[in-house]
Amino acid sequence: MIELRYGFSSQTAILPQDWQVQKLRVPSAEGGQSGVSLLLHALENPIDTSSLETFLRVEDSVVLLVPDKTRLCYLDLMLPLVLGKIHSAGIERGRITILVASGTHARMSEVEMIALLGEDIFHSYRIVQHQAKEEDQCMYVGRTCFGTDISLNRIVTTADKVIVIGTIVHHYFAGYGGGAKMFVPGVASYSTAVQNHRRTLDTDGTFLDACRDGNLEGNEVILDIYDAMRFFPPTFYFASILDGDGKVAASVAGDLAAAHQVGCRIVDEMYLRPISSKADVTLVSAGGWPRDINFIQAHKALHRAHYATKDGGVIICVTECAEGIGNDSFLSWFQYSSDEEMKRMVLNHYSMNGHTAIALRKKTRQHKIIFVSSLPDDTVQLLGMIPMHSLKQALNRAATLLSKYTQSFILENGSLLVPVVQSKTESSTRL
Repeated sequence: MIELRYGFSSQTAILPQDWQVQKLRVPSAEGGQSGVSLLLHALENPIDTSSLETFLRVEDSVVLLVPDKTRLCYLDLMLPLVLGKIHSAGIERGRITILVASGTHARMSEVEMIALLGEDIFHSYRIVQHQAKEEDQCMYVGRTCFGTDISLNRIVTTADKVIVIGTIVHHYFAGYGGGAKMFVPGVASYSTAVQNHRRTLDTDGTFLDACRDGNLEGNEVILDIYDAMRFFPPTFYFASILDGDGKVAASVAGDLAAAHQVGCRIVDEMYLRPISSKADVTLVSAGGWPRDINFIQAHKALHRAHYATKDGGVIICVTECAEGIGNDSFLSWFQYSSDEEMKRMVLNHYSMNGHTAIALRKKTRQHKIIFVSSLPDDTVQLLGMIPMHSLKQALNRAATLLSKYTQSFILENGSLLVPVVQSKTESSTRL
């Protein structure tokens, strides 16, 4: 019996007896310190900077950058710790703004905001959601060495100090999530986000190999963001790292660049999983809500399954996508049946997630993808995948697509785990 998380519930089924199954898991924290203890220890032992209380002055205006509902990081634990230290530094509530770094995502409802921040905090502090397309609410601060014009939310540019609160994970084209990405695209204008994300593509519309999980070398998307850091206000960083059960397993705090770098090394140790060869069949779950809240988020898990699956093999992706696609214009790219035409149109008329369309099209050409979700069947078919609504149905369909099973992988949390093909002689490798 296999059970994979699906939204707030799960999907279960019995695997075929002739499958050679290997489960790939993100480890769970064993005993030791509680999540709060790990967070507090990091906060009180900052990396390459002074303590948070020393970082702040009583006359400072302070902005707390926090992720939106698509990122799980335990704000309910982290925010009270940070706010307590801010108030210990003598800063009153009226000088504090909590800015949701929602990037180009949709605005959250009041109910969702309360669930994210907690009712006491929601009603006690100034809360603002960044809206990237409200360009007049952003201020131009400079141009990167790659030529990207950086415009950031005016609340950030006029702040004396910024405290970034979030989590660190691998990112399928920016190398790692968190860190400076909380500014770009987190609180950047839509035009800035578009300029940066378009760097995933080569001049012919091909998705660049350098833009992948855990890679910084030659990755212009993340290097562009790192160069933009010279335009950020003084910033203190505080990030959680979660285990396979979604619990806090580690935390880092301090200087934005240095602490994030340490966190990325921890993430590599926890989330990179070596495999000796690719499988005929890979089953993947994003890990449930909020990681499968929509297709744009769920696609990250599908991408990790792609790393582990042979060309011509089958991927069974179990992701609910309760809020649909996650981008109003995404489906329009799939009106182009020709790969070359899609690439040309994305290059000439790029908008957010155009690169995701190209990345998905490549995967659907390489693999047979069975997609278990709540999306309409015609939508899944338009995306080039086979729609199913249960794991059991998906396994039955997989049996008709392969003549034999030699190896299968199960990725229980594809939003975190990154398979890496590794030869027996290699002691370590990086994507």
